[in-house]
Amino acid sequence: MKRDIGRISSEKFDLLIIGGGINGCAIARDASLRGMKTALIEKNDFACGASGKTTKLIHGGIRYLEQFNFKLVYEALHERQILLRTASHLVHPLEFIIPVYKNDPRSLLKIKTGVAIYDWMAGKGNIRRSRWFKKNELISLEHNIDARNLKGGVKYCDAQMDDVRLCFDNAISAYEAGCCLANKIEAAGFIKEIGKIAGVEALDKLTGEKFSIRASIVVNATGAWSNAIVKMDEPKAPPITRPTKGIHIVYRKLPHERAIILSHRFDKRIFFVIPWRNLSLLGTTDTDFSGSADEVYACADEVEYLLEETRRIFPGEKIDRKGIITTYASLRPLVNVEGRLTWQVSREHLIKESRAGLISVVGGKYTTYRRLAEQVVDLALRKLADRNFKKCISGLIGPSSRFENSASLRRSVEYAVKEEMANTLIDLLVRRLQLSNTPSLGLDCLQECANIMAGLLGWSDAQKDSEMREYREEIRRNTDFSNNPCRHLK
Repeated sequence: MKRDIGRISSEKFDLLIIGGGINGCAIARDASLRGMKTALIEKNDFACGASGKTTKLIHGGIRYLEQFNFKLVYEALHERQILLRTASHLVHPLEFIIPVYKNDPRSLLKIKTGVAIYDWMAGKGNIRRSRWFKKNELISLEHNIDARNLKGGVKYCDAQMDDVRLCFDNAISAYEAGCCLANKIEAAGFIKEIGKIAGVEALDKLTGEKFSIRASIVVNATGAWSNAIVKMDEPKAPPITRPTKGIHIVYRKLPHERAIILSHRFDKRIFFVIPWRNLSLLGTTDTDFSGSADEVYACADEVEYLLEETRRIFPGEKIDRKGIITTYASLRPLVNVEGRLTWQVSREHLIKESRAGLISVVGGKYTTYRRLAEQVVDLALRKLADRNFKKCISGLIGPSSRFENSASLRRSVEYAVKEEMANTLIDLLVRRLQLSNTPSLGLDCLQECANIMAGLLGWSDAQKDSEMREYREEIRRNTDFSNNPCRHLK
């Protein structure tokens, strides 16, 4: 991918997408494959928000059966099957167990019934048939879980993914299909003609240059930043999203082979303990958030919430803050619904159009991103009724995979800068190389990466030092979370 500001500022596009998360990149890919002249801008970096900070699962959402949201579960299971087939380099099956204990908020009968329905709804796309186990049988599967008051449990199968790379692969596929993409470009305002949106006024955050981007249709796919974009169109518009905060803990490898689903004793919320890259991933929380979408970090109370219940399942392990490698946090852009607990709000997506023609994507699960993109592009094509475009093929052909996992650090850095628009050390180490979530935190190669990037991008010594400071501060905020504020709405 090449950052072509000359093209994006001089041509008129059929479709302009604001937001480089999974939804934005998938919309760009689908539209470009159908022949639309498409552009995408992202004010920070691809997958820098919730799309790169998920629980790393492609799943039907078994917990939504409890809410009788069968439509969402069915759609997600169908999309899971498509991704397992078309993106198998990034999506693979993962076994789960759900242990059920005395006084748990969900009975063993309820769990057994739920997974049976889950299997049935998956149909031919079911990965493996679920099974239920008595206490001793479950302990034989996972020897280290707590046997006290254990009544039994179930085993079923969903899928695990690399969320960052899946987002990037969609972006790269969009670029290869003709899309003009650029990160570090902020939408500062809308261009309107006769009351209708005709493009955006843009700001290049790398150079400070201001320019216009003309487009027949503009899509707001900015996730947790959606409310700000909507207000830029209609200052008095009510919020369309309800941002809820979710944190994850990257922990030392705990003694489990499968993913484990637990119900927290305090608020009944489901969370996961998942094997991930020879470590364990604990998550997630779900709380309303009142702070800036640009400043989202785990706080001490949220970390303790996850550690507390993980201790219960592994009584033989010393589980404390010393085992934490790092944390990460993001905001889910749920549909704005009042009067319901955060974890009870539907994960279904909504597509809204303003009077000026701004199409906004609200809510949604990572798993259903492809279907969401298809629906957005279908709507855009109906608005461009005078054009003859191709049919959607995203369900048949998966996103491109051009990532080079080279043993040479220099080659990896050069590829990230030249082919994937890495402009900062955070771009490189957090998302392109994903070293910030490893035991070294990427600090062991920070100086070398800084030297290579400085040579490629022409940084001065002062710029290089500034980049290194910013990366170290990002690591500090994710590892020394004691002083991070918990900006929860009460």
